[in-house]
Amino acid sequence: MRVIEAALPLPLVRRAREAIVRLGGERLRQSYFTTFWLPRGSVPAHAVEEAVIALWRLAGARRCDGAEWWLGRAYTTDLPVEFHFDEDVKGRRRRHPRLSSVFFFNSVRGGQLAVTDQVPTSQAAMRLETVAPRRNRYAIFAGNLLHGVLDARGRTPGKRVHGARGRLRLTLVVNYWDRRPTCVPTWTESGVYRGLGGRRQSRSG
Repeated sequence: MRVIEAALPLPLVRRAREAIVRLGGERLRQSYFTTFWLPRGSVPAHAVEEAVIALWRLAGARRCDGAEWWLGRAYTTDLPVEFHFDEDVKGRRRRHPRLSSVFFFNSVRGGQLAVTDQVPTSQAAMRLETVAPRRNRYAIFAGNLLHGVLDARGRTPGKRVHGARGRLRLTLVVNYWDRRPTCVPTWTESGVYRGLGGRRQSRSG
């Protein structure tokens, strides 16, 4: 796994986060399952896609056909995702992105990205690496590795953690693919998250 600090220019981080805040609670519980496709060479439609393109350069995924991206929005006391492999969910055969990655917008209690060395053909994980959420931190790892998010206690998520839910964990997840995953729309095609394009975007960030 590779971790990059101060990954993006701060004006771009601010504009992308402001765009996400405009969404309010839209599809909050479904945010990890609301994904979009950005083909290579595309013009970004809003600040979040500007961030995707900037992260793409940092990831070094130059020959990929495009990037699948989504917003990870969750409270670490009640995480909606378990440990999993990133894959072409609707495809006819198992296929993984070349690279998976997570960009962090903020710090929260717990919420570490946890990446194992387990691949689909291996029996069990022998190694675990974690990355704590910090503003403008970017983690990149192989697209076929088992990974997940730790809860507010820094443990594998299970039942809801009692107590104050704390801050909303905000991430931008970007997977780089050799071929477009099945039935993943572009943001324009999707008809959701219209608030991301709510203001004209400056390209100076």
